[in-house]
Amino acid sequence: MACVREREIYPSAPIVLMAIEVRHPQCEPLERKQVAELSARVKHLLPLPGEMNEVSVTVGASPDGPPTQQQVVRSLPRWTSRDKRTALSVRPDSLVIETTNYGSYDRMRDLLDVAVEARLAVASPAGVERIGLRYIDEIRVPAENGRSVPAWGQWLDASLLGPAHVGAGLSLVPVANEGVFVFSGGSDHALVLRYGAQSEYVVQSTPDLRRPLPPPGPLFKLDIDSFWQAADEVPEFDVDLILCQADALHEPVRGVFESVITDRLREEVLRHG
Repeated sequence: MACVREREIYPSAPIVLMAIEVRHPQCEPLERKQVAELSARVKHLLPLPGEMNEVSVTVGASPDGPPTQQQVVRSLPRWTSRDKRTALSVRPDSLVIETTNYGSYDRMRDLLDVAVEARLAVASPAGVERIGLRYIDEIRVPAENGRSVPAWGQWLDASLLGPAHVGAGLSLVPVANEGVFVFSGGSDHALVLRYGAQSEYVVQSTPDLRRPLPPPGPLFKLDIDSFWQAADEVPEFDVDLILCQADALHEPVRGVFESVITDRLREEVLRHG
């Protein structure tokens, strides 16, 4: 397939989490034999099988008193890499790939190919309802001239900084901000950009999905969610359709990222940081 273009891979890319979700109509939970077969098909990339617990709460009406709540815990199959930095989860209504060790889109695309083929082999879902790609970046740069907070305007487009100038004449230094912007790519495609300066990690390291944590300090978050959702009809759960749709969703992600960073960030941090 010729859907993927060549693109620069930054040696010090700030991606701390990338996730791919393929959502489909509800299926029966996988049986033990199906889980074993799926394990065999993904073990060359994700050799560690396991389970994750998902908790759901249902609220029921009671004619004689307050509503009642019932908590349901179900175990879902999950496979991880040996370093616990990449994982595949299979739910009754979706499959989800997560990684804190991105490397490149081509790597994740290959993993998506294997995961979808494996899901089809054990039990084919009835169709595809939604495909989403999510990228979370934690951008860290040096603070200069004795400042405790970086001068983000040197590294990022001014449109992401909001009315930071308001505090200039009031001896106030902006230390945090948060914004969201939604772009439409047509009736079935959208991209959501969440952004802002903060001091805490956006993505933590957990036993289920580890990540190396740098020293705490100021960072700028870029959280890009590019997704397609079936509008008129639900297409079949097809490998080629899913991969090409993922390629189409990835293209604007890179464009948005490149549009909101400066040449200084590109050269001093991403290429030589």
